[in-house]
Amino acid sequence: MTFQRLANAKLVIRPFEPGDADEFVRAAHESIETVGRWMSWCSHAFTRDSALEWFATCDQDRAAGRTFDMGLFCTATGQLLGGAGINQLSPHHRYGNIGYWVRQSRQGCGIARQAVTLLRDFGFQQLGLFRLEIVMGVGNTASEAVAIAAGATFECRARNRIFLHDQPLDAHIYSLVPTD
Repeated sequence: MTFQRLANAKLVIRPFEPGDADEFVRAAHESIETVGRWMSWCSHAFTRDSALEWFATCDQDRAAGRTFDMGLFCTATGQLLGGAGINQLSPHHRYGNIGYWVRQSRQGCGIARQAVTLLRDFGFQQLGLFRLEIVMGVGNTASEAVAIAAGATFECRARNRIFLHDQPLDAHIYSLVPTD
């Protein structure tokens, strides 16, 4: 599937480009305290080569229609704000997972909520999905606040739902459906 970009007045979601790699590393390193707690890749070990490998994986998966993981950028300045996408797609059952992260210096500005809204519309209108899930580790109150602000419905606490920092962790599952 060919993908260009999703955008509103403040936010652009687009595929990463090689020129984004250094800023991606800076955003990751700045965000270890917050994002790194919930995403194990976000650590001091994350390098420019790690970013370029991730970008290549994203490009391959997007071209194959498997996942749509991309970058979040400020419409006005072009600054890399984080990442977001739809992944874990189930073509037969027509659902997927919305994931997101925002660099620490820009957290609390509504960026993730706007990304969820853009991705929700993309998932339902362009991918033809019937369900989108937002899954976060229990205790990730920032991500939970995003799901609630985006209008997602809390469904359950799933035991051992995610694997993080070498151990299983319970997670909260929120969902969006086209009638929401």
